[in-house]
Amino acid sequence: MARVLDRLLYAPSVIRKRLEAAGVALTRADRYGALPSIEALEASFAHPSLLRLEEVFPAPAVMRTFLLELEIQAREFHPPAAAPSAEGYGWHNDNFAYSDPLAYYAMLRKFRPRTVIEVGSGDSALVALAALRANGAGRLISVTENPPEHLRGLPGLELIEAPLQSVETAFFTRNLGQGDVLFLDTSHTVKHDSDAVHALLRVVPALRHQAFIHLHDIALPETRPLGEMREHQVFWTEQYLLAAYLRGNPRCSVLYGSAWHMKHNEAGLRAFMAGRFAPGGGSFWFSQLGA
Repeated sequence: MARVLDRLLYAPSVIRKRLEAAGVALTRADRYGALPSIEALEASFAHPSLLRLEEVFPAPAVMRTFLLELEIQAREFHPPAAAPSAEGYGWHNDNFAYSDPLAYYAMLRKFRPRTVIEVGSGDSALVALAALRANGAGRLISVTENPPEHLRGLPGLELIEAPLQSVETAFFTRNLGQGDVLFLDTSHTVKHDSDAVHALLRVVPALRHQAFIHLHDIALPETRPLGEMREHQVFWTEQYLLAAYLRGNPRCSVLYGSAWHMKHNEAGLRAFMAGRFAPGGGSFWFSQLGA
């Protein structure tokens, strides 16, 4: 089998394209390959201190103080366990739960943006609409390649069905003003022309005004769990590009991280949730000054 796979690995692209159409991609398994080997993964977790990226965060006291500020706005958000309708948010869903929706709602209530642009909308859009209604104003735009059906025709949502890479940077600089929000939930992969690369290397640096920026499924200061990578082949590298963008960047200040609080301030995050749902999640928020 190994000999057959080796031949297929370097077969003409027309053959490999047929394999990809069937959902299979072959890649080299050496130090130059795009994916880590199982052996390399296991070796790296033998030295866990080398995996942490604490440097992108401000002092712990700053993180805890900001969470207490969010708690003021969060007190009013009490969604039911199950969504009451296609237009309402419920805690029990497959893509946006734990501390993430509460932090999102509180951020929008605290900073009252005139425009929110979501990339990769799901139940997050329901949370945003609830916060904007409570604010009494605000525009919600979604750039989503394959939106869930319940978002089509959702009142108050301006839906653009397109991959992020096809949307010019000027669209974001034109629509996001001072204090607005860019909510990113991408494929989380760093590869040729991926949405994460487009977002962090083109869109975010080009923003002209101060913005509050969110990324989802971020495990910082930790890496992705060993079991997730080894057993399920989930190699989401977006957070390393994010960390590189943030480190030493005078325009950026980290505000909130669900994973950071679970690691360093679990009691504070439980108090933030106030029994509404379990703490945790993968939301990450930072503020970026205008260019």
